[in-house]
Amino acid sequence: MLKRISLIFIIVIIFFSTIYFGYGFYYNRELRQIKNELNEIENVEVKNIWGHEDLTLEEISARIYIKNKGEIVLNNLSKDVYDYPNRIEISEIGGLSFIDFSCVNSIGIGSSIDIGKNSNLGKLIGKEFKTVKDVVKNYDLILKTLKNLKQSPELNYFESKNEEEYLIIQKVKSKDKDPIFNLIGVENAFEFAKTLKWKNCDCKKI
Repeated sequence: MLKRISLIFIIVIIFFSTIYFGYGFYYNRELRQIKNELNEIENVEVKNIWGHEDLTLEEISARIYIKNKGEIVLNNLSKDVYDYPNRIEISEIGGLSFIDFSCVNSIGIGSSIDIGKNSNLGKLIGKEFKTVKDVVKNYDLILKTLKNLKQSPELNYFESKNEEEYLIIQKVKSKDKDPIFNLIGVENAFEFAKTLKWKNCDCKKI
């Protein structure tokens, strides 16, 4: 009887262990794939990679080091949000990080910038990036463009047809985690955003 109970117990342990480790393997499969693809780019080394933990691992980001240049943090690399060349988000480059205040119909706050082809910064850079490899190749151009803008505590202001944007560029290392968590203290940032001079009436009223 004891042998039978022991055998059933062992089978149950093996069953649940298989489920646990199998789920972990598939859960992180896209992350491993992205990491391998990044490491295959010439002169690139992945320093860290992470994602937003949900039922699936989403919105994958990576901190990579480019030989003889520096580090850049690339966001939205997973297939659920990847949208090159239209939207390309980075949250750090060359030691610079960002606080972005935007207004469409309400105020938005973010810790990354968009260098996609239709963005304000993308137009300033003047080059379309179709792949991560293109971003890596043009690291110096992107960094030079950002360094030529106003640096913290000064604000950069951009206006397009449907959006207004204030950007703070600061010499602060961002934390390697889900970008939303780089906005701890967002209540204070939101209060600050309400003091900015918005042309959009919807943002003036907030």
